[in-house]
Amino acid sequence: MKARPIFLLLALTSFFCQCKKENPTSPNTVDFSCADHPAVCDLTAANGNFAINVFKQINGEEPAEKNIFISPFSISTALTMTTNGAAGPTLNEMQNTLQIAGLGLAEVNTAYKTLLNTLPLLDAATKLKLANSIWHQTNYPVVSSFLQTNSNYYNSEILPVNFREPAVVGQVNSWVENRTDGLIKEAITELDPSTVMLLINAIYFKGAWRTKFEAANTENADFFTLAGTEQVQMMHIPASNFPYFSNDLFQAIDLPYGDSIYSMSVLLPKAGHDVNEVVAALNGGTWAQWLNAFQPQSVELFLPKFKMAYGKKLKRPLLDMGMGLAFSDAADFSSMIQDGGVKIGEVIHKSFVEVDEKGTEAAAVTVVEIINTSVPIVPVIEANRPFLFVIRDNKTNSILFMGKMMNPNAD
Repeated sequence: MKARPIFLLLALTSFFCQCKKENPTSPNTVDFSCADHPAVCDLTAANGNFAINVFKQINGEEPAEKNIFISPFSISTALTMTTNGAAGPTLNEMQNTLQIAGLGLAEVNTAYKTLLNTLPLLDAATKLKLANSIWHQTNYPVVSSFLQTNSNYYNSEILPVNFREPAVVGQVNSWVENRTDGLIKEAITELDPSTVMLLINAIYFKGAWRTKFEAANTENADFFTLAGTEQVQMMHIPASNFPYFSNDLFQAIDLPYGDSIYSMSVLLPKAGHDVNEVVAALNGGTWAQWLNAFQPQSVELFLPKFKMAYGKKLKRPLLDMGMGLAFSDAADFSSMIQDGGVKIGEVIHKSFVEVDEKGTEAAAVTVVEIINTSVPIVPVIEANRPFLFVIRDNKTNSILFMGKMMNPNAD
């Protein structure tokens, strides 16, 4: 197998609407269109802008050689659940950071209800599980309407617990592990002594490639990292028809799963360019342009097998994105806790992804910790260098996972 110098891997996971793709609905699925649900697509467009912003913020904070993989959908869902407890300037900052300031909170809640109920049913050939929960301190003055809103619109389980009991950490981790098919086993390791509430989103995805990689075609090959050359297991599909386009910066291919509702988009920088140039060029407008540029073409593909786990505390990135009040003693969560007196202590995010000949399995969890403030030619894509990939459903326009793969052999 020929090895060419390569520069980029970004892992983005998203649900995006491409109306030019028309797939028949199977008996076990539901159909969806933005024309029928404009408010949902307004929400997913906002979520998409937040996804790109938070990925770029994290990318700027991590070492250049580090792999990144996040679920923006999980992060935005958990934080939007939390906004239902915010008021005043705290709510305004959270809405601005989440890119939903132009949408009414009631409209956002209703759209999320439709979205959360629709996404798992879009493709019977692909497995998607979404789960939300709120764990709150027993005998604490939680506003009942806050819990009811999250139960009604986000399908949140409401779980009263005593956070002073050491067993709660294990209970939370078991809840997450069960809802991510065992991929996320340790969402949290400890709790702040001042914790009075946890808001949790868990997401699990498993999709089989529509066009299979034959295991017999997988061979050892060079992958060119920033530090040097690594040997990786490189999968290969001979010339086959895929959505494809290229520009001066990168080549892009779209790899469908199941019934083509979900897909992974791989963005591979051209020689002389690197992953951060692609990240820098990425915004809501360019992302929409790139999606619209895909056209069916015969393409030969080389893609490495890889598996990675990633974890990130998001307080610093969210502070830098303008969400400062929510983490401060001046936070106003009076719609969550009677008389307020709480703030976000930390936002914990953990994720996992594995890509092989069969398909992709991915999971993530976001935990929002609430604490008491009284205590502180035939084109050839040979992905043997870092590259971008996007998993999306082509229907609802919601970004689900984002990442950057710099070395397939690194955990």
